[in-house]
Amino acid sequence: MSMSNIVELVTGGGTKTIAVMGATGAQGGAVVKAFHKLGDSKYEIRAITRNPDSEKAKAIKSLVKEVVKADGDDEESMIAAFEGCHGAFIVSDFWQDMDVVHEMKTLRTIKEALKKAEVKHVVVSVWGDSRPVINAAENKDTWKVIEEDLGMYVSHLDGKAEVAVEYSAELPTTQLLTSMYYENFVSFGMGPARQADTDPYAITFPMADAKLAMVAVDDIGKCACAILQDDAMIGKTVGVHSDVLTGKQIAEVFTKVCGQPVQYNAVPTEVFATFFPGAEDLANMFRFKVEYESEFIKERIIPANILSTMGGVISFEDFVTENKAAFDLKPIVEKDPAAATNRVVADGGSCCVIQ
Repeated sequence: MSMSNIVELVTGGGTKTIAVMGATGAQGGAVVKAFHKLGDSKYEIRAITRNPDSEKAKAIKSLVKEVVKADGDDEESMIAAFEGCHGAFIVSDFWQDMDVVHEMKTLRTIKEALKKAEVKHVVVSVWGDSRPVINAAENKDTWKVIEEDLGMYVSHLDGKAEVAVEYSAELPTTQLLTSMYYENFVSFGMGPARQADTDPYAITFPMADAKLAMVAVDDIGKCACAILQDDAMIGKTVGVHSDVLTGKQIAEVFTKVCGQPVQYNAVPTEVFATFFPGAEDLANMFRFKVEYESEFIKERIIPANILSTMGGVISFEDFVTENKAAFDLKPIVEKDPAAATNRVVADGGSCCVIQ
């Protein structure tokens, strides 16, 4: 009998320890916050981090039962971290080194540790695999393969999804289909930008007029927290999103909240793919969301029972309002000095057009 079984026998199943991977990161941190806010003594949170002495780890100590050191690439450390846990939230970070083979190996190491620790409910954060859909499409040959050896079109989605299938086959698992973070507009350079102070601000996506499913990281945390409270969700796939808007509508929200005109630049996929390292992967992701718009959004509708437990979601407008200072949009400076020397245009009226 494993230690987890002994703990449940001793406690009568009363107190359940939930292990949280990436507890100092975005998704894991949101799960920690959600359980802390829940305030239910039935759950104790074990935060897992590679560096318990980091400032981020120290910042969450008051929110959890304990912070433990473990590494997803070290199976023995993960077994120890999961020992005695009823549930676990698992998330991986492709962008850490942009090596999907490494990401998949890490997830498989964690999977073996979960099995040996006999964790009874695992929630794994995924996106879904683009390959089965694209490979069956008539336009398959028009898609750029990003990871040749594995035939991946969207490496940061496909790798997670492939291993998540193994989790579901080998462990009591709920797959959590997430969406693009609102927070990317703050931390990933996707927010309003401009070339010069005489230009209007713009957001740029290769989405044409398709709708984009987005999520507040806090809503991922609330959703995972709700799932881990309900073992009836084992074996299911649960989607999560907070809002669904077109690029034009996103720009309109920024215009309304920030008081300065923000345009939407709808660039071609192949142009977006040249913007920065890793942009090809993201370009394919956005293309997938355009070509399979309704399916992608439908998969991310939160089940009614989970949404009720979550207590609702955060709208994009509320997020931008809460984080308005992070965008700090300045007025346009008048180009024509004859009209007014350095006159500031104060009109923040709608200027949101698809270019």
